[in-house]
Amino acid sequence: MRCWSWLFFLGLALQITVGLAKPAQGHYPEGVAYKAFQFPDPLVPAIDGDLTDWEVVGDSYTILTGQFHDLINPEVEASDSDDFAVRLMVGWNKAENRLYIAAQVRDDIHQIDRPAGSTGMLFQDDAMELFIDADHSGGQFANFTELSHEEQWRRNGTEANHFVLAGPPPDEDFFVNFSAATWYALADGPYTGAAVEFVGSLGGEGVTNYEVMLVPFDRVDINAVFQSEEHLLREGEILGFNVEFNDLDVHSELFDAKWSLSGQHNSYRFSDRFTDLILMPMEGTFTAVESRSWGSLKASLHTEQYHRGVSE
Repeated sequence: MRCWSWLFFLGLALQITVGLAKPAQGHYPEGVAYKAFQFPDPLVPAIDGDLTDWEVVGDSYTILTGQFHDLINPEVEASDSDDFAVRLMVGWNKAENRLYIAAQVRDDIHQIDRPAGSTGMLFQDDAMELFIDADHSGGQFANFTELSHEEQWRRNGTEANHFVLAGPPPDEDFFVNFSAATWYALADGPYTGAAVEFVGSLGGEGVTNYEVMLVPFDRVDINAVFQSEEHLLREGEILGFNVEFNDLDVHSELFDAKWSLSGQHNSYRFSDRFTDLILMPMEGTFTAVESRSWGSLKASLHTEQYHRGVSE
């Protein structure tokens, strides 16, 4: 039997549905830790934008619109609407030491208007921003304006990471890491993977699927992975984590809303502004037969799922 942390056992005893009790150095919202589903080895999702892989994840792991906070209009309570609705899920796999993140966003106006070759402007489109602090150390991790340009380049994204996905893109780029470690922002790489699938009409109503895979690191070196420190995921562990969704309707530089899971400003700079994510143990027993059966269902469910999302 694994020696899980006291926090994990306490969380199970309290049977908190949305989140578990926070650790000693907790994040936001206070007293909440969201849950990451542990994928069995045969059922880890393919990073292709098709979220039917995630049907194995139970409702208790799903993070819904009402759990997000609008940083632009904080007095507005989040709820599913024609303007914006989201389903977010997080998973992990011990054998591959990977985190998986999937989100489905419904929006009345999906704006993607950056010109080709302007990857740095992804945040000015409707996008998902993802933040990871694997060792839960907190502190400043980017935007060191007091330092020289060279020192900023070296330190940005070293202690925590900030990724952005936006699409469908006007070019081949839709996934960036706001640090200097370009090897840690590959859409189909050994340490990261990303996909965006959109069904609808650009500038109009649509459903966007975001999907990401990450191998976590305690320290990211800008030069190479072998100079970095990989973080080993463990059951019951708490990670720093946050997700924000940019909602721009008419003007590319004017947010209609910015939906944050932690509800805190400046996540792009301070990992103290993240929320908490707990890595859950395996649920039930999965067999190879179940894996093959799930694979055969995936293609048939794919079209129905996305067209249903657009028409609802």
